[in-house]
Amino acid sequence: MLPVVVVMVVLVLLTGAGLGSQLRLESAARGAARELARGEDQAVAVAAAERIGGPGTQVAVSGSGEWVRVEVTRTLDAPSGALGGASWALSADAEARLEPQLLEQGAAQGAGT
Repeated sequence: MLPVVVVMVVLVLLTGAGLGSQLRLESAARGAARELARGEDQAVAVAAAERIGGPGTQVAVSGSGEWVRVEVTRTLDAPSGALGGASWALSADAEARLEPQLLEQGAAQGAGT
């Protein structure tokens, strides 16, 4: 009976850690998308996502036209023990529309060329 209880407690703790990591990734994606939408450099947005997402966070940025998209991924590894070696891939994404002044600048630059 005791081993079953221990495994259940470990599963509950891992689920909590996974949910916490997922929420951090969601925040990281939104934060980076906001930075890009405001006109920040891509390196600044990626650094923000990595800081918010935590160690091992990978960031991919894409976009077309007036929209930017950020996807963040991270692997959550189980500690040693009953579930040792198990891992879960977590991911989150966010999209944001560029600020109006950036769109106007892009249209003006496009018209001038």
